This record gives sequence, C-alpha cells and structure tokens, in this order.
Amino acid sequence: TALMFRQAGFIPVQMADNGNGQDNDYDRSSFKQLIKDARQAFGDGFDIGILPEGQLNPTPENGLLPVFSGAFTLARMSRRPVQMLAMAGAHDLWHPVHGMHCVRRHVQIRVYPYTFRFQSADNFVKAFTDVVGNFATHKTDLPEAEMAELVANNMLQAAPTRKSKSDSDP
Repeated sequence: TALMFRQAGFIPVQMADNGNGQDNDYDRSSFKQLIKDARQAFGDGFDIGILPEGQLNPTPENGLLPVFSGAFTLARMSRRPVQMLAMAGAHDLWHPVHGMHCVRRHVQIRVYPYTFRFQSADNFVKAFTDVVGNFATHKTDLPEAEMAELVANNMLQAAPTRKSKSDSDP
C-alpha cells in the first residue's frame, strides 16, 4: 500500500497505528521529511492537499475531529494561499473503523471557488472548522452571512485563485 500511495504522489506522515478514529500519535521526526517533500512538490509546480483532521472522520455528524494547523504552516512557508475543500459522506464508502463496508455511494465534495490567506494558525483552524465543518456535518455551505462575518473580522483574506502553469500557456 505504501508503494501505491507514494507512486500516486502522497506525502506520508509517520504515525503509530493507534486505531482509526483515535487521536493521532505522530512521529514528529517524520515532519522534516514532509517539509522537504512538500518543498519539492511546490518547486515542481504542484499543489498539495492536506486533511487537517489527520484522518478520515468516522462520525462527521458529530462535527470535525481536532483540526491541526499544518496546512497553514505549509501555506505560509510556500507563500501560497489555502483553497478549502470539504467532503461529506466519504465515511460511507470506506469507514475508518469498519473498513470497506459500503453503506452508500453518495459522496459530496465542495471545492470553494476562492483561496484564502490566513493571518494566523488560530484563524485557519477556526475558519476551517466553521466552513468545512459545516459542510461535513450538515452537507450544506456555511450561510453567506457567517462567511461574510469571517471575512469582515479579518479571519479570512480572499486571494485570487492561482492559475496553474498550463493555464498561462498560449
């Protein structure tokens, strides 16, 4: 499995096998390799995707698992904005506790049409929890008024969506 994920471009973070749905026990020494691999991916023109919860959530209806600020750290390090993406229903395809026991085949994925530059790791965690957490839990977007409030309170700074190298080619 590790070889398959590596060939697909996944950047691993080493952690103990402490059971799905349990708090993650990361090997912090593997973070240096993650940073090195992320810098290489950015240098090669790739974007990266991160699950800030660290794993698939077995009970999204109860809200998000603890959100980690690593995505903010990598965005700041690379001077790139964050584009949030939310999923609802993935646990019905591959449940993190019960395995490949497909209950439903309906997964919703929401890619927000704008990118953000966060002022701090705390702002990232709060915005991610509010925006993505609402979609993952209720399968709806955060109401416009609440999204506008995050922007008004400088929790988010909308940035233009970055074009890929192929978008700029003639």
